[in-house]
Amino acid sequence: MSDSANSLQATAAAISRAWHAFFHAPLDARVAAIVRIAFAVVVLADLAVLYPDRQRWFTDQGVLTAETSRLLANPYGWSLLWWLPSTPAVIDGVFAIAFASAVLLLVGLLPRANAACLFVLLYSLVMRNAIIFDSQDTVIRLLAFCLIWIPSAQCWSLEAVLKTRLSPHPDPLPKGEEVNGWGLRLIQIQIAMVFLSTALVKLSGKEWLDGTALYYVSRLDDFFGRFPVPAWLFDTPWTVALMTWAVILVELTVPILIWFRKTRRLCLVMALLFHLANEWTMHLFLFHWIMLVGWLSFVTSDDLALLGLKRQDEA
Repeated sequence: MSDSANSLQATAAAISRAWHAFFHAPLDARVAAIVRIAFAVVVLADLAVLYPDRQRWFTDQGVLTAETSRLLANPYGWSLLWWLPSTPAVIDGVFAIAFASAVLLLVGLLPRANAACLFVLLYSLVMRNAIIFDSQDTVIRLLAFCLIWIPSAQCWSLEAVLKTRLSPHPDPLPKGEEVNGWGLRLIQIQIAMVFLSTALVKLSGKEWLDGTALYYVSRLDDFFGRFPVPAWLFDTPWTVALMTWAVILVELTVPILIWFRKTRRLCLVMALLFHLANEWTMHLFLFHWIMLVGWLSFVTSDDLALLGLKRQDEA
């Protein structure tokens, strides 16, 4: 074998080892628990908002029959509600199961099974009436899918409590331990790609490049709600331009620099401020909150220690 072939093979092997070390590196179990808890809270809020109008949106007595929803959905879509009777009793049962799964996920009892149940039910609801859902629901489903593969009940969970209490030689509840991190890596990659893709789309828009996009966004009062902001903020050309370009800058840099140790914490702060500022000035229901849940997957043991949450071996 030639020297060039050997060099290429060695390079490929080194890349493979580096990827494996990154993708399968053990991560703090408390981070998995935090993501699980925060995700369950967001899902419960989402279900609570949908619940009062469940019969209007998801039964044949409402605005869309099951047969029509089949025609509107993606050809590759599917929904349990297409095969179940489209009646109020059935949709009540579906919501009851979804609420129960979200609560069990919140307290950490069989979290992977309940994440799988939520993924199936949430996807079924979307396909049953896709016209009332948007990008926030896509992110929720993606995180639900990722949580299926994450052992998130190692600590801060009812499952950990029961395991400790039922053990013949009970030990103190662990304050933290490591778990295989590839499930959390999936969330990290997904959230970073969501952020980066929005920036790339904006770069193809004339209004984003000339700095006027947020002026038009701020005028969509009938579409977006917001808390009070100074009138001059969106009426002064240079402030509008700075904010418009700042949005692109944050969305371009954060998903890249967050992977580096020296800039990761700064990127997390930037992401937090970015989403809270957007939530203040442009209510998008749960989109910014579910994105913040995703960013929590980048939290490390050092961050938790900074907040006073030390691991058992550090206490």
